[in-house]
Amino acid sequence: GLPMHIFEWHQDALCGEEISNVRSVERLVDMDRPAVRIVFAPTDVPHPKTVQGMMELFDHFRIPSAFIDESLQHVSQSFCARKDEYGTQYTWFHLLTKDIAVSKDDKPRRIVHVAKNEKDQDIKKRSQPRYKAKSPTDEEVGMRAQRMSQANFNWIKPGFVLKIGQRITDLPQSQSPKIPQGPQRRGTSATIESGTTLAPEDRSVTLFCFGAPRSLADRFKKVQESASTEDLIKDPYILLEIVMEEMYKLMDGFGWEVGDIFGGVETRTLELAPTPGKAEKEMEFTGLHNLAKHAIYLRENCESALTILESLRTHHLRLMRSDPSIWEMSTQDALDYRKTMFQSTQRRLESLEKRMENILQLSFHLVTQADSRVMKLESKSMKTIAVMTLIFMPLGTIAAIFGTQMIKLRDDAPYHMIVSQDFWLLWLIAVPITIVVVVIWRVWYQEAKAQFV
Repeated sequence: GLPMHIFEWHQDALCGEEISNVRSVERLVDMDRPAVRIVFAPTDVPHPKTVQGMMELFDHFRIPSAFIDESLQHVSQSFCARKDEYGTQYTWFHLLTKDIAVSKDDKPRRIVHVAKNEKDQDIKKRSQPRYKAKSPTDEEVGMRAQRMSQANFNWIKPGFVLKIGQRITDLPQSQSPKIPQGPQRRGTSATIESGTTLAPEDRSVTLFCFGAPRSLADRFKKVQESASTEDLIKDPYILLEIVMEEMYKLMDGFGWEVGDIFGGVETRTLELAPTPGKAEKEMEFTGLHNLAKHAIYLRENCESALTILESLRTHHLRLMRSDPSIWEMSTQDALDYRKTMFQSTQRRLESLEKRMENILQLSFHLVTQADSRVMKLESKSMKTIAVMTLIFMPLGTIAAIFGTQMIKLRDDAPYHMIVSQDFWLLWLIAVPITIVVVVIWRVWYQEAKAQFV
């Protein structure tokens, strides 16, 4: 089966209808054909439980094979618009988005990794960061990575297909349009150039949402309660604008979450700046690097969304008539506005990245400063030892000389010292050896100095 959630607007309806618990494509096909239909389906990445239902859905609704290939190739961002030989207009895109989960315990707020399917404990134990474990070693590495400070390896990758065609009954199987296999040049077909040029009452609009976040379904539920069929059928591309609006809210919210958590880390780092020794013990470089990684991913996602938005806007502008309707102009205005919102989030993420770079540099400087203080302390200790050695060295040298067999003390009065006639041998041996040691030290010192100067 294939679990689906449906929103429908029938012809001339003042509001839509929500249909849940649709478990098969067969049931979806048997339902009355509305003017506008929005289908929420599981992610289009192949899965044993849904692959058969996905194949039936793709085949019956003639989803372009290029869209399917993108799922198999794990494309992070795409956009395409094309038309089949019967004039049905297809517009689709994929958009990869970083998912962020924040802790809900009594500890300071932090980013955590949450298994996608918490009910399935076996999957939760084997959950991996974007790769499938091939051996127990890989699995253990993945689990350790998930437990790192501020780590999260979850992603959201929805895919959307907007299909605009003529409101007619199903074609005979022998006349079924071929699924487009690759990009085609526009204007080579003899059919109507634009799906938006069809009369509204003749249009059949279907939006497929694969692996979309729950918030998008909630958004369309509000649309279903407030929008009429006319509001959507006049310019169906408003549906994709609603999709981009919800994706923006998702990315923007994740950006604020990362920024807020980093703000706490930033404050603690600045508070530790006057005490480098304490900072060295309390700094979490792993957490800082993970936060920086999340910010980089979110900025990349935001740039991808801007690219898709610009492509969508250009495509919609190309489809507009010479005398665009108020609905088409409204969609263009909404797309322009959404672009400015994404740009705002993009700039904020750029600023966040620079702040993170500053804190990382400050953290490294604090650790370096702490190490420098330790080295200075050790240097002072060595200097103290050297001074004490110099103070007692003459006395030690004299005591060593008097302790040799060259000088003896008489056993009877007046107890004077007797110097051996061979006392000169001591100096004959000691002086040359000392000179040799000094020469060797001097040569080594000059060579070492030349390497660093």
